[in-house]
Amino acid sequence: MLTVLHTLANTAGLISKSPASPVAPAANPSQKINKALENLHLVRKIILTQNLNEAQEQAALSRLDQLLDQISVNSLASLTFNQVQDLATALTAASSSSKELTQIISQIRSSTTTTTTIKKTTITRTTNGTIIASEDDNVSVRSEGPSSAVTVVDELDQLTLSVRSNLSLGVQNEADLFQLTSGNLAVEHVAYALSDLVFVYPSTSSQSYLGHASEQWSKAGLSNATGATLAPQVLKMSTRSNAASAILGAVTSQDSGNSALATLASSAAIVNMVPNLYQIAQSSKPVVFHVAAESVDADLNVLRGDYSDVLVARETGLLYVTSNSVQEAYDVSILAHAVASGTSQSVIHVLDGVQTSQQVEAIKTVKDEDVAAFIKSEHSKSALGHDEESLVSGIEGIFERAATLLGRRYQAFEYTGPKDAETVVVVFGPAYNFARNLGEKVGVLNIRLYRPWSFSHFLKAIPSSTKKVVVVEPVASTAAHGPIFLDVSASFNLWTGARPTVVDAKYGLHGSSLSQGWLKALVSQATGSNGKLDLSTIVADTEHVQEDVSQVIFWETESSAAVSAHVAKHFQSAHGQRIHHSSRVNSYRHSTVIETRLQFTKSHTAEFAESALADYALVQDVAVLSEYNVVASLKHGAVLLLNAPWSVEELEAKTSAAFRVALGAKEIQVLLIDLAHVSKELGLSGAGKTLLGQITFLKTHSSSLRDAAFGEIERQYETSNSKLLKDLISTLVDRVDKEVIEVPQNPNWLSIELGEADQAALALPKNVLPTVRTTVNAFSGAPVNADVENVEESEVALGKTSNWHKAAWQLLFSEAYDTKKSLSDEGHEYLVTISENRRLTPSTYDRNVFHLEFDTTDTGLKYEIGDALGIHGWNDTQEVIDFIEFYGEKPETVVVVPRALPKNAPEGTQPRHQTNTLFQILQQSLDLFGRPSKRFYADLIPYATNATEKERLSHLISAEGANEFKDRVDETLTHADILREFPSAHPTIPQLINMLPAIKPRHYSIASSQKAHPNSVHLLIVAVEWVSPSGKARFGQCTRYLTSLGVGAKVTVSIKPSVMTLPPSPHQPVIMAGLGTGMAPFRAFIQERAWQKAQGIDVGPMILYFGSRNRANEYLYGEELEAYHADGLLTHLRLAFSRDQKEKVYIQNKMNEDGKLLHKYLLDSQLSGHFYLCGPTWPAGDVKDAIVQSFMDGEACAAVDANRIVNKLKEEERYVLEVY
Repeated sequence: MLTVLHTLANTAGLISKSPASPVAPAANPSQKINKALENLHLVRKIILTQNLNEAQEQAALSRLDQLLDQISVNSLASLTFNQVQDLATALTAASSSSKELTQIISQIRSSTTTTTTIKKTTITRTTNGTIIASEDDNVSVRSEGPSSAVTVVDELDQLTLSVRSNLSLGVQNEADLFQLTSGNLAVEHVAYALSDLVFVYPSTSSQSYLGHASEQWSKAGLSNATGATLAPQVLKMSTRSNAASAILGAVTSQDSGNSALATLASSAAIVNMVPNLYQIAQSSKPVVFHVAAESVDADLNVLRGDYSDVLVARETGLLYVTSNSVQEAYDVSILAHAVASGTSQSVIHVLDGVQTSQQVEAIKTVKDEDVAAFIKSEHSKSALGHDEESLVSGIEGIFERAATLLGRRYQAFEYTGPKDAETVVVVFGPAYNFARNLGEKVGVLNIRLYRPWSFSHFLKAIPSSTKKVVVVEPVASTAAHGPIFLDVSASFNLWTGARPTVVDAKYGLHGSSLSQGWLKALVSQATGSNGKLDLSTIVADTEHVQEDVSQVIFWETESSAAVSAHVAKHFQSAHGQRIHHSSRVNSYRHSTVIETRLQFTKSHTAEFAESALADYALVQDVAVLSEYNVVASLKHGAVLLLNAPWSVEELEAKTSAAFRVALGAKEIQVLLIDLAHVSKELGLSGAGKTLLGQITFLKTHSSSLRDAAFGEIERQYETSNSKLLKDLISTLVDRVDKEVIEVPQNPNWLSIELGEADQAALALPKNVLPTVRTTVNAFSGAPVNADVENVEESEVALGKTSNWHKAAWQLLFSEAYDTKKSLSDEGHEYLVTISENRRLTPSTYDRNVFHLEFDTTDTGLKYEIGDALGIHGWNDTQEVIDFIEFYGEKPETVVVVPRALPKNAPEGTQPRHQTNTLFQILQQSLDLFGRPSKRFYADLIPYATNATEKERLSHLISAEGANEFKDRVDETLTHADILREFPSAHPTIPQLINMLPAIKPRHYSIASSQKAHPNSVHLLIVAVEWVSPSGKARFGQCTRYLTSLGVGAKVTVSIKPSVMTLPPSPHQPVIMAGLGTGMAPFRAFIQERAWQKAQGIDVGPMILYFGSRNRANEYLYGEELEAYHADGLLTHLRLAFSRDQKEKVYIQNKMNEDGKLLHKYLLDSQLSGHFYLCGPTWPAGDVKDAIVQSFMDGEACAAVDANRIVNKLKEEERYVLEVY
């Protein structure tokens, strides 16, 4: 019942009301549900404070459960405080019998029965088995206990038929039971059960984030296993710079006492926590961080195998443990809390936040009280050694003692495979789930405890026969070796035998390809003759048929996603099956598509494989047939059910030839049904449609499962009229039997000749590429999104003028208009504040080079070393006002412009609209003072009313006018200049807005390290000014904008990644060559290394070649550089001021003097230095020549060979140029 209350607010009833006859609700359903929750919590609290023994408490709570199965939410919500007390007292009476419970129910119902005049809906069955709903007005009926033939449908009684399941509660407090739950819920259950205070840092890439359920449990007042009288406090935090300050405050607070602390977070949050994690690691109060590892690429596709963010904190001093399945997520969560208690050190528990967190499996659980007792017992054994070897041994001792409790044994490093293995695959993260049968004499070593890293424990787990080690690690960067590879390689420095070859395989960008076949192919490539890896060329073995495991694929939509979840519940409850339920969501199409794989087996040893072929597939939206190769994932002879309003003939006409060929080749049994038609005829919505989907699946999947599953369906729903539910189920069964169309096998399908387009259809992806999850997991109990009405394709959205009161309405009634006040590219742009704007060159000097600092506090802006900051500049205020006056318009005119859709927006996505004044849009959005293209001249011609002007415009864009047009380009005439020159060409404001291009952001290399400056970002900029051929002063739009701003001004910025990144190891030499403002990224490099040095990290040498005109005017950041040089951080400072002496000296001259040094730092295999050049293009050739000469001298080789070495460095991303 408690679970039902959590889900009722957003669960639709089985019977839809006619929209033409709305009924005024008697009360807000959500308020009723909250009141029911309060009363339920109060009843439980009174029972638990009656000084009963354990048996009496359990008996009373059992009676409460029986009672809740027989009363509605309305009844529970309507109880007064005195009635709640009476109810609790009756339930605790030792003599309470079923008869007395019936009397209690009657008393509750009689006290809450009301007579209401509403519409009455009568449900009757006709002779042909269909259901008819008829309505009468103004009938007085009781809202409780309707007859078997009549149900009253009002806003509250719709809630009395809802899903009864434990899907949203996760693990129940029962031992030795297989329970169906998701990875997230398993982790949350443990964290909630063992903690007094839980911090939640939600993910931005999923609505079903880790911590979502805990927030609801805390609000409902659910107690836990800590023995506290109050429910744990769950605090939802925002992910921003310097995150975890609240956690740090909690661990250092004197008031926190012995409170147990836990954190539920996404890996993105960990990145922002790093500065505070160092201090948390040093505190005496341990915190357990449960982290869902996830990341997204530039197109917002979710990367399954990228743990880069969570690994950022590996050197903070926190311990790391990892889990790779739902069962492990539950077990390792317990181990993490036990280790934190036993070592008094904070622990990070990492799980796969893309698949494992959303997967649902039946897992073996332990009673919360037993878990709490174990944690407490480990605290008393907390005297562990603090060197890495003894600490790991102590942690393994905790693992060993936990094996008795959990029934499963874990180790720091878990090896499986032959004792004489010659190849060992070291895995960390989700790849472990596929590391089976990878080849002859191939073993697998799973890293369970990543920090602290024990060399001796790692080497002890490796067979002495090992010749090659393949490190398969979940990081996306391909630029250098990953962190786990470095740990593994360092371990073999203590190896006593012949050192094995260690190969690094970083699969972060290939997580969607993960399968047993793909991993086997990777190992085969790594152990091949050359031993080199190219993950982009790996082709997985063909998909296979699993033994003793059945698999079903549901191609679902948001509104149908609950069907597979409830089918999974059927098989687990009714058949005792082991269940594996996983889904991939693509939200970037006209309607979200969800690929859900449900695997089930009675075998306790069979393994689930996501890549295995399926026996059955149900396609809820046939539009996916044109986007995915649905048949490729099916077994020969499998069943494919299509939800579509098609006949057999229409199937032939509306599907591709490639699809029909694939059906024939595999002899697929195709079934058709129109579920929308059935739902409409029977008036089904919400839970009713889910019920129809369940019955459709069970009737078309396997007859051997039907009887028990149909019996289980009734127990999954809670209703005020069980007979009506049975009748409805019977009706749906009959309708499904009648509606399903069996498509006969067509032998002609195999003889279809495929054209080029059809061949392309065969190459469609067979799996959904996961994206940011905008729909909740069906097991979370949250509502699905409503359908969105699409804009007609024929409508063309143009900018238009409006009036002030329309804009005022949008602000005053923002909820009705769905109005948002945001940046133009919300989520990718940030509003920062100027904290310093300082000129670096003398005011008398002809070049204005200035330093900018922006305050980023609370903006969420994050940047990496080498990134560029995009400045979204504005046009000059006075010039905009002057132009508007010239154009005969008013600055306050309201303009409405459709927002451009992203390039990857799903087809049919409805754009939002942006409302501004004319002054705002010309100042902030449109490049009015930018250089016009020929297209702009051409677009003006139709508007020119003056014949001479029209002829002139035509001439300028013709071949005859090419030279004159070039002169205009040299003069840098602007759009505004052209409109003034041709005044008769006068488009209206909406037309002009659609002709002018948008202002593009100008990108500048960031001149700071965020580690050194957590709340600010710095830039080094030169003001762009010149004089045109006609003698007119011209200014760069963006630098003019920036120079005019003072401290406190707000600026819109964005981040652009760059290739200018530091070497992966802090020990590798860094050679930097910067000219003028090209110094910017190197200031960031130096600050980053300075920060590393301050943390006690040994850093390698740094050389800076800096060039400018003269020392007096352009020695940019000179005092800083001299200080770093004196400190020894900047090992070599080479300055080239070209005009300070008679003969000009450039940076390449200084590099020629350091030939031996350059050769050593770049080509010594023990050093592997990186070279960077940033600045104007012109010296790039001379700089390369200096490098080539150093190689020729050092290697005694010809120029051609030295150039090849430089090219190799480029391929290795150790020779990086950023020139402009």
